[in-house]
Amino acid sequence: MKQAFLFLVLSLLMGSFVVLMLATIQAETEETQQNISENTKTPFTEGCNKCHGDEDAYKEWTQAGHSHALVNLLEGPYEVKTSCLSCHSSGYETFAEYGIPGHPYNEKTAVNAVACSSCHSHTSKEEHLLVLPAKKLCVTCHKMDCGCAGAGIVHQSQTEMFLGREGAGVRRMPSPHVRAMKKRCVHCHMAEVEPSTDGQPIEEKHGGHTFKADFSTCSSAGCHDTADNDMTKKLPLYRAEIEAKMKEVKAVLDNAKDKTSQSYIDAKLNYDMVKGDSGYGLHNVPYARALLEHSLSLKSEIK
Repeated sequence: MKQAFLFLVLSLLMGSFVVLMLATIQAETEETQQNISENTKTPFTEGCNKCHGDEDAYKEWTQAGHSHALVNLLEGPYEVKTSCLSCHSSGYETFAEYGIPGHPYNEKTAVNAVACSSCHSHTSKEEHLLVLPAKKLCVTCHKMDCGCAGAGIVHQSQTEMFLGREGAGVRRMPSPHVRAMKKRCVHCHMAEVEPSTDGQPIEEKHGGHTFKADFSTCSSAGCHDTADNDMTKKLPLYRAEIEAKMKEVKAVLDNAKDKTSQSYIDAKLNYDMVKGDSGYGLHNVPYARALLEHSLSLKSEIK
């Protein structure tokens, strides 16, 4: 008798849970469709500034590269493809799933840069309402394997450089920061900033939703705060070293007549990876050095 009663109670609880889950999913779907259908002139629009426009986070975002992502795509040097919008424009993937007939979401109708919904959702259960955990979010776009720029073109390479992988002729070499930062790019790129009431113009700020990493964070975070570990002195030296090696590799590549040999392809891949990462491999200087040195070792084989 007791077993039958317990079975009945468990069945009722499970049934209630399923009903609740279905109701939640339906509510989220209806909310998304409603947000999209509010404006039929443009397939999808962000309205976050209506509530958050006066907040520092929104003002900082206006100074971030993300706020120019769509313009950079449309006015950039590469062929624009609709698939590029998945990283260069908020709302593309959502609209592709819940689209309005007659209003395709493409490079001609896109209106959003990389805005709030690319990272946040009111229905999220993650910290800060993120759509993915912090260590997985940035790498969905900041990587070189999207292929949007065209075959063989390294569009950007922050993830691969940071994790120290995918280069030619060099063993895997993760940045020391991978473990120290627990793969969280926000550790440096969203370092805490003073509120705008301090009188400092937003455009001069770093961290927060500007996503601008400032080298002062290296010491203020307690990581490089000793005299013999001063990154404000070391980083310019690293940059000069890497840029000098890049100049050497570029000269080899520019003088090559056979651009189809494996040696040329490998040397160019390594060069492009370093260039695609902040211009000089800042996310992983030891790996950048190793990539360029391997490229230079191929000089005699590149004709």
